[in-house]
Amino acid sequence: MTKNLTICLSCVNGFLTYDFIKSLKNQKDFKAKIIGIDSGDSNKGDLICDKFYKVSSASNEKKYLKDIEKIYKQEKFDIFFPLSDIESFIILKYRNYLNKKSIKFKLPFNDFEKAKLFYDKKLFLDFCQENKIPSGKHFFVKNISEVKNIIKKTNAKYILKPTSGSGTKGVYLLNKFLKKKIKILESRNCYEINLKDLIYEDIFRKKKEFIMMPFYKGNIYDIDCIANNGKILHLSIRLREIKNRFMFYSTGHKIVYIKKIEKLITLFVKKLKLDGICDFDVIEKEKNNFILLEASCRFSGSVGVCTRAGVNFPSEMVRKILKLKQKKSKLNINSSYRSFLVFKKIDKSKSKILLNDYIPHYSKQSEY
Repeated sequence: MTKNLTICLSCVNGFLTYDFIKSLKNQKDFKAKIIGIDSGDSNKGDLICDKFYKVSSASNEKKYLKDIEKIYKQEKFDIFFPLSDIESFIILKYRNYLNKKSIKFKLPFNDFEKAKLFYDKKLFLDFCQENKIPSGKHFFVKNISEVKNIIKKTNAKYILKPTSGSGTKGVYLLNKFLKKKIKILESRNCYEINLKDLIYEDIFRKKKEFIMMPFYKGNIYDIDCIANNGKILHLSIRLREIKNRFMFYSTGHKIVYIKKIEKLITLFVKKLKLDGICDFDVIEKEKNNFILLEASCRFSGSVGVCTRAGVNFPSEMVRKILKLKQKKSKLNINSSYRSFLVFKKIDKSKSKILLNDYIPHYSKQSEY
């Protein structure tokens, strides 16, 4: 018997959302109506979703929650997939508030205390250290003097990133031999910078503390995971095939199997007793030596490529939530895929989605 349900999905104007939505469609055991939300003006969301709503930025918690409340009363959605860290965090933070207002949708991750650990990178790294989970060398710095002390005896480049937040926003690559500041990403506040220019940026005025760690040039892997009470149900390891490792989307993914990475993620899932979805970033520090960089209690926007590789993570998470039988599936190891990227502004007058509307328009990026 096919179950009809309504799924709300955030960040639907994002470059990689098409694959995610497609993964939730055409399932035999459930039929999903997709409600898309995004804080940006719709140029894609209203075409690739069954219905689209613009919401306030999640940085304004009160307005964002009011928008969610209004949409829920209109659509009565059964499941909500937040695809940004801040939305995941806020929805869990105010879960009791929403329940009191009879707003009772299901989530793919339900533990607010554990969500704090994902959102706060300092808590995350402390947890890894306490549980002997390899996470690399790192320092917590609160002023420029502490930064100077770390780099004065080395010629190595260092990454500086805020202790909270996600992605490459406010991230700096510190290179004390650099002559002129270089913008690494056109659309983000992300730079390669020397010490003099870093002092001029006055970063500690905006953020009280940063994480400082060596800049590793090894391969980067995205790990998609669905866990059940500390045990892994589904796991995918994707090698990022990219020129610029700071890019917030990957231009290609190679499905691989690396036992050491599987053991690393299995240890983390077991120690934290994770239940639900998780997204991990792992880097090869040295040959065959892997460390855990970051993690999120949400799906990566690019998880949809795994559907083409053999395992439909979004649909399997729906089955877990609904307590439906998980599908037996296997990943096509060593296969490579590119996400169905959506860059071009869509003509809203069109009634159907046309492939030509979704041709990627790549901007020039520095190679890192």
